[in-house]
Amino acid sequence: MVKAEKRARGRPIGSSDQEPKRQEFVAAVMKAIAEHGYKDVTVSTICEAAGFSRGLIGHYFPSKDALLLHAVAEVAKDFEQATRAAAEAAGQDPLDRLHAVVAACFRAPVFTPERVLVWVALANTSHWSPELAEIYRKAYRPYRRGLARLMTRAGASRGLKINPERLAITLTQLTEGLWSGWAADPKTVSAAEGEAACHDLLNAFFCSTRSNS
Repeated sequence: MVKAEKRARGRPIGSSDQEPKRQEFVAAVMKAIAEHGYKDVTVSTICEAAGFSRGLIGHYFPSKDALLLHAVAEVAKDFEQATRAAAEAAGQDPLDRLHAVVAACFRAPVFTPERVLVWVALANTSHWSPELAEIYRKAYRPYRRGLARLMTRAGASRGLKINPERLAITLTQLTEGLWSGWAADPKTVSAAEGEAACHDLLNAFFCSTRSNS
């Protein structure tokens, strides 16, 4: 550990050779948030989860808050990449793509205990933290726009009149609410039940002949 600290000392934060160690800290932060909640995470809990000394963290991040924000941003980035990849792998039918996104939201690598708890902490804390709120907005705005585009195409191909922006918000908040429900009571709100509920929402809109304004 002392050797690791000496190697890190003096290198600029964010240099490419530091990235593997930074990712170890990110994993430690996710574990610490999952165990203690965002507000109660300390340098000690992070270093305990990572197995590093307290002094090492300063060689990779300028502050505890910078590390926390970086970790949450990484979770948001991974969510965007995983859902985008799921949609692209589902083919050309927009409804198939929507269902693939739903499935991705309730399966690894998006849906893991630590990542879900980090996201729940992000949503619950954003109102009091401008930095977290910005991460939240940057993650969800393009995500909802992508959902709305798929919903517009799915409705048009089936001759349905829908409000895609409203439905995108509904699906997004249903997903997030089910994540929160799982965090509070995983025996009742399982990942499988959460996924099924979101599939049901899509089917209610796109697998019937009624119009929705």
